[in-house]
Amino acid sequence: MTSDPPDSLEKPLRQAPGLFQQQTGSSLAKATMEDDTVIADPVFPGSFPMSGSCSGILTPDGTPQSHWQGVLSYLNSLGNQELERRWKKARQIMHEHGVAYNMFKDDARQERPWELDPIPLPIAAQTWLALEKGVAQRTRLLGAIHADIYGSQTLIYKNHLPPELFFANPKFLRQCQGLYREEIPAFHFHATDLCRFSDDVWRVVGQRTQSPSGAGYALENRIILSRILPRMFHSGKVMRLAPFFKSFNHSLMEISGLKKREPSIVMLSSGPSSSTYFEHVFLSRYMGFTLVECSDLTVRNDVVFLKTLKGLHPVDVILRRLQDTACDPLVFGNSSLTGVPGLVQAVRSGNVAVANPLGSGILETPALVPFLPRLCRLLLGEDLVLEDAPTLWCGQPDALNKVLSRITDPGHSMIISSAFASPEVPVVDTREMTPEKIADLGAKIKAMPYAYVAREPMTPCSFPVWEKGSLVNGSVTMRLFSSLVTHGGGAITGPETVLSVEDRVVVMPGALTRVARDAGRKSHEGTLQGGSKDTWCFTDGIVAHQTMMTQFTEPLEIHRGSDLPSRVADNMLWLGRYVERTEGMLRVIRSVLTRLNSETRLDIMEEFPFLLRAMAALEITGAHFSPPGDAYSMQIIETEILACLFDVKRPGSIISSLYNVKRVAASVRDRLSIDSWHVLGRMEKEMALFSPHRHSRISEAQELVNEMILTMSAFAGLALESMTRAMGWRFMDMGRRLERATYMISLLQTLFASDREPINQELEALLEVADSTITYHTRYRTTLQVEPIVDLLLLDELNPRAVGFQMAALFDHVETLPGSEAKAFKTREEKITLDLTTQLRLIDIRELLEKNEQGELNRLTQLLDHLDKGIITLANHISQHYLSRIETEKQLGNLGKPSVLKNDFSLTGAPYAV
Repeated sequence: MTSDPPDSLEKPLRQAPGLFQQQTGSSLAKATMEDDTVIADPVFPGSFPMSGSCSGILTPDGTPQSHWQGVLSYLNSLGNQELERRWKKARQIMHEHGVAYNMFKDDARQERPWELDPIPLPIAAQTWLALEKGVAQRTRLLGAIHADIYGSQTLIYKNHLPPELFFANPKFLRQCQGLYREEIPAFHFHATDLCRFSDDVWRVVGQRTQSPSGAGYALENRIILSRILPRMFHSGKVMRLAPFFKSFNHSLMEISGLKKREPSIVMLSSGPSSSTYFEHVFLSRYMGFTLVECSDLTVRNDVVFLKTLKGLHPVDVILRRLQDTACDPLVFGNSSLTGVPGLVQAVRSGNVAVANPLGSGILETPALVPFLPRLCRLLLGEDLVLEDAPTLWCGQPDALNKVLSRITDPGHSMIISSAFASPEVPVVDTREMTPEKIADLGAKIKAMPYAYVAREPMTPCSFPVWEKGSLVNGSVTMRLFSSLVTHGGGAITGPETVLSVEDRVVVMPGALTRVARDAGRKSHEGTLQGGSKDTWCFTDGIVAHQTMMTQFTEPLEIHRGSDLPSRVADNMLWLGRYVERTEGMLRVIRSVLTRLNSETRLDIMEEFPFLLRAMAALEITGAHFSPPGDAYSMQIIETEILACLFDVKRPGSIISSLYNVKRVAASVRDRLSIDSWHVLGRMEKEMALFSPHRHSRISEAQELVNEMILTMSAFAGLALESMTRAMGWRFMDMGRRLERATYMISLLQTLFASDREPINQELEALLEVADSTITYHTRYRTTLQVEPIVDLLLLDELNPRAVGFQMAALFDHVETLPGSEAKAFKTREEKITLDLTTQLRLIDIRELLEKNEQGELNRLTQLLDHLDKGIITLANHISQHYLSRIETEKQLGNLGKPSVLKNDFSLTGAPYAV
């Protein structure tokens, strides 16, 4: 964890008893410094009520609890203004990191930037020990229940569990029956949602057993809060989170069965469309797992393989972030494209381990809650440590009668929900229902009593929440995470069998604490929406420092570079193309804006028609937008230019191109450095902040375009200087070279499209949009001629903007692409690059620019057309030979040329949405 340099406004941490002076009502009257100086704007003012809120902040005599005392004094020493400043800094950090929930939905209104409350939630050491024990016990208990349900089903045969809970439950997957044979499928990653209610008891309000989300957000919360409140961590005994993730990593290694070498562990994600994709990227990078999507995996002979550029690589462990039924479309009948066909058979054959075990969604059933105390004594020989929120399952006669009588009693209220957590059955509060609707509900419950559960409304405790520069009361739900590390263990042969004592559960000494601003909320849904708090678990011992590093008995094989999944290579290539495409468009638009903001009239600018034709050739504007010299209208051109920049409905607009950059970058976020992602975030922020004034729209647009070009150049510079020259960098650079070559060819074709000789103003404009003005004038001073300009932009391999430079770079890249075996002959893509590069190197510039009898440059025109078609063919062959062909929707359309297949590359034209 990183921390800020010492802040002159930050006072040393004090825990002196005299810091808080008690007044009537057990509230804090005033906060003082060690020198008895009263703090002008304490975070916790004397008027803020903290007594009677069951939050455990104050003791019965009105003094702060020991675990709250240091937090209160530290925050009060900062004051409101300083805490607000640091909170704004935290928001900036989260924006730079791209922390968001539901970030990549198509509807921008659904985007939810992650919110972090600067007021942490401290947990006393004694409380933490009790919670840790209870969560660990529950993890072992659920693992035993899962093993029996999908194994011998002794609990059902002996009437310890009713069959309706499972055989009528859509989350019970019959295809997983006997999937794990006699083994205990340990829950390697389990989440428990807890809430503290008005009786001062932490109760369980939900379980997450399929693919629990939130651990990555909790870790990010800790990183950010440690940056804005560093002294608290330096002075307090807050337990670290890294040891938990290290134990979790070990648990996944153990189920692989490999002891001497590091197993191949992948994290299976649904991709950027997932609402928690940030967490997938963050955890995979933090734990060193390969982040994959379903299309990256294939099953051959009951073995799961990762599809890479070098071939198929076997996978040992899959940490899934998908629901049970989305994992294998062949078995679970999933009609979508998600899932890995054949995965269940590979698990059944013992060739791959999946965490959490398939079918574990059955344990999220709310109707299971009333049976847990008895099952805990039966399976573990222990009493249940953590109580659940009181739940009635209507499948039991007594519970059914109680629920039916209470929902019709105006003096009582019940919260009715699905017994199987089915989204089709909404959660209803009888207090908000009319008598007619209550009668209908009662009829539904009588018809299918096993499908409903009921809870009495309970008031949660209120905790201090920071909102708009001051404190308000809010309720919290705390999600604790646990991991089971198996050092041995036996099979469950009956409900009397107790789990092996060698099974050790590690609980993360922290939590994802979600905040509800409404302190009176009665139901706590298990979602990640809303704000969050960092949870500080204190210890009476010494906080040890641990890392994620692991050692194996077998030495690692030294190698340079790394293999790359085909999908990642595909996206890296498109990322390079979109970035380069956007930069080229910006350079042409900047040249037009420069002339619009000049003092010269447009109708006398001889180079202006060429720039407009270039914009049309690049499909920035439509082909129709090229007004004659006597028909220029400043208002029309200004409107068109602004639409080229900001019209989201126009495929060729800059904002559409930047959207494509962000979308493709999100797909390979785990491969990009933090600095590269910051640059992309800055790019997005620059577009969002554009708010031109009425009388200076074009001038402000020009300033924005200048900033955007610098940002795009910064991204390219980071790739050049920071990325290793492995396959990821090569494919991204190939995308840039393909697009830059096409860009330059399009400019040259536009310049020489007319029969007349290009004038000096047009040549100067060409050098400007080609970013080669200084290079040309350094060589040839102020003389403008066609031959040296064509040589500089077409043939010169020393000029990074020239077509010859791009072809030489592409030739080098293509030669290093992996092959399945030694090749006796060159591949098709090698032949294409060799042909195009050789032609450019053998050309005589004077012969190339010789005119025929009609005054036409036939040789130059034919060469440019040949280069254009050759680059399109080269991109197609690279895609067919190396890249994933599944669900490819990335395309740079060309409205002026015949359409190509959806999966093919078309180099010129506007980028459509990914």
